This record gives sequence, C-alpha cells and structure tokens, in this order.
Amino acid sequence: MSDTFGTLPASVTGVAETPGATTEGSLPVLEGRRTYFWRSRATVDGVSSAFSGTRTFVVRPQITIQPPVALTPADGGRVFTGRPTFTVRNATRTGDAGLLTYDFQVSTTATFASIAASGSVAEGAMETSWSPTSDLPLGHFYWRARAVDVTNQVTSAFSASPVFERRPSTGDFFDLSTATILLGPGNVASWPVSAQITTASVNLSEVCINHPGLLSWPSTIFFDEPGELVQGNQWMFAFINGRWYGAAGRWFRPGQACKAAGNEPFSGTFYQDQTEPLRSYVPRAGDTIGLMSTTPNRLWPSMSTLDQRTNVVLVPFGG
Repeated sequence: MSDTFGTLPASVTGVAETPGATTEGSLPVLEGRRTYFWRSRATVDGVSSAFSGTRTFVVRPQITIQPPVALTPADGGRVFTGRPTFTVRNATRTGDAGLLTYDFQVSTTATFASIAASGSVAEGAMETSWSPTSDLPLGHFYWRARAVDVTNQVTSAFSASPVFERRPSTGDFFDLSTATILLGPGNVASWPVSAQITTASVNLSEVCINHPGLLSWPSTIFFDEPGELVQGNQWMFAFINGRWYGAAGRWFRPGQACKAAGNEPFSGTFYQDQTEPLRSYVPRAGDTIGLMSTTPNRLWPSMSTLDQRTNVVLVPFGG
C-alpha cells in the first residue's frame, strides 16, 4: 500500500527457511485493484537482519462471473430444425471484467463426455445466441453454455443443462408436394413459407401451432360477418396406408395458436365425404401427425388473403 510500510494489510512471520537459494511464503487474500510493496528479513536466534530492498506487485481487480441462464431450447422442449438457435441470458459479473464470449456445447449425454456441436460467440445485448454450423441428427440432446473473460482469464461455471428433442422437420421424411390434398388448394406446397413454426402439438382436446405469422398475417371477414375475423387455417396430415394425406382444417382467429378439437381432431374437422380417409382416421397415441398453418384457404379462393403458409412439422399425437 505504501513504500513506508506505515500500514500493513498483511504480514507473515515465522516462515521456515527452505533448503536452497530461495524461501517462499504465502499471503492472505489481498484486496484487488491495488499496488502493493513488499520486503523481507531473516531472523536467526532472535536476531533479525535488515530488511531487503522494496519491490512492488499489482493485484488485479477480483472478477467473478456467474453462469449464464439457459433459455431456449427449454428443458423438455422440441425443435424442428437441424440447426436450432441456443440462447442464454447474459452472465452477471462483478469487478472490472473485460469483453465476454460464450462457449456453447451440445451433447447426447448429460455428462458431456462427447460433444455433438460446439461454438463460441461474442456477448450480445442482454441475451446471447448461437447456432451450430451443421445439422444435428434426430434424437435427444443436452446443451449448456459458459461465459469467458479472455483478457483476465476468468471463466464462469457452466449453465444448467436442459435436454431437448430434435424432431423431424419437413425435409426429413415428409414432402408436401407429394401429399394428397383432400381439402384446400392443391398447389399449397408452392405457396411461399413466410413463417417458421416454433412450437406445435396435437391431442384429443386441441391443436396448437405457434408461428410468427400470427403476428403479421392479415385477417379477413368470416363468411360476410363483419364482427367475425379469421386469419387462416390449421392443416393436419396423416400417414395412412403408406401415403400422406392432408387437408385445410379449422379456422383460427387473429393471433390464435390453439383450437379446440372436441375429442375428435380428425373426424370433427374433416366431416365432408371428400376428406376420406382423414374423416375416418382415428389417431393413436404416438402416431406421427403433420401440422401446418396457412392464410385462409379451406374454401379457397373464397376469403383468401396472401396465399402464404408455414413449414410443416411432424409431432407425435398426444404430445
């Protein structure tokens, strides 16, 4: 603290001489962000030598970095793309930390004994995201991230390790252009994909399809009733007798992701004769169902707007 040694933040005595040319001693933890002066002297049989020359050293600021918080994919979640975006809430830190980077790791095991994908990116504002540069295979994965201050060589602990499932997307084993369309425009496969599905599920009680189009697609009047607006239709696809069949299903209102199924998601939705075999299809738990949202087209071209759609995702019935 001072080269006059008027104040001693630390003092160590009684250190036994080490055989050889030098003797070492350890100090208690010193406050960071300070310059210190130090000196030593030897004592033999109660007689002390003069102090050595004074030297200085600097203790850097004490930096601590907390683990980042894993946000998405959430624990138990599903993704429908081979290169999902992994996002963490930025790490909190104390001390004079430098610029942070974030290490992301993806593994098929909770121990991360083997790494399926990894990468490092600079810190973003509030949150930091990263995507792998090659597709993840289908299956379950764990992921985690940590923050690194390269300048000061300080690294946080890893975040929690959520597990998620990489499920099939359209390109894995579903080709919309080869599906038999029973209700709605037969050229729907050629419609522009203006929104990617983020989450989707289907069970006996409801069909849910979340996507950004719920916030941007226009609405239109439903059957000349000014008080009723619709934004589009939920599509469902089933693999029956070796072939995919699909049809435009229930209408959804502006921003509406979930529609009640009334315990009959297929027969209650596709009740026209022309919708066989979907009308008679009774899904079992675990059956693979295709889901898609479009702008209005169940009675296309009536009530049509932009003629746009989402991608198709495949989900297990009941999930």
